[in-house]
Amino acid sequence: MGQAAQPFSAATAKPAVPDMTKKPPLSWHFEELGEGEQSFVWLHGWGQESGSLKRLASLFAAKGVHRLYDQPGFGKTPMLEEGAGTADYADALAKELEGFNGGPFVFVGHSFGGRVSVQMAARHPHLVKAIILIGGAGLQRHRSVAFKLRALVLRSLGRLARLSDKLFKTNYRAAYVERFGSADYKNAGDLRQTFVKVVNENLVTEAKSVRCPALLLYGEDDTEAPSEIGRKYENLMPIARFTELKGFNHWDILTRGAYQCEALIGSFLEDMRDA
Repeated sequence: MGQAAQPFSAATAKPAVPDMTKKPPLSWHFEELGEGEQSFVWLHGWGQESGSLKRLASLFAAKGVHRLYDQPGFGKTPMLEEGAGTADYADALAKELEGFNGGPFVFVGHSFGGRVSVQMAARHPHLVKAIILIGGAGLQRHRSVAFKLRALVLRSLGRLARLSDKLFKTNYRAAYVERFGSADYKNAGDLRQTFVKVVNENLVTEAKSVRCPALLLYGEDDTEAPSEIGRKYENLMPIARFTELKGFNHWDILTRGAYQCEALIGSFLEDMRDA
């Protein structure tokens, strides 16, 4: 004869202890538009948000479903861990997209969004059908000897300023940033460590591993991500098409150049469909 079951005692029960080391999954904010079979992911540039791509994305509303994301730390999406790089952004986005139907996705990335698109194609190829970079950054530019020497001197000054502040309680580092820091660096706030990491990345290895088709659109007058970066990407990626758009810079290529981009992207998508 079996033993009687022991009554449950609230006094002896051990409550579950929540694991405070685990963070909840990042919630990516996005706006969705369009309808169709193909799904697109749009990634904005540094300091921007999803709305910066809406005009161009709306031109393709009849060609598929478009998700325009606020990247972490911008718009309505919380930031990642302090000092996160583009690989971290791509890994977090992959987790987000695994929960959606419609993949693999066509990624359209402007500037910083281009960096993340390259990382997605390299690290999560099963989610990526193609990448379209518009003024995409991520490769180191050619610099003159004079520029490199000036950069070396400025880095040394920055280190000395930081050391002086630490040892003698001076405030030289703040003065150094005010005098020599870029606008993006000054405005980065909590994303400053991420900004420093990102601008020093060189995605040569990642670009070489991209196996999906890539369209590379760069403005002739772009000084933020000049055409030389697009040409380098074209040489590194096995299936890449580079086009320079005359008369456009890093920003107005998305607005004034929207119809030119539409024509080139449309042709690229048609060629992919026919391949």
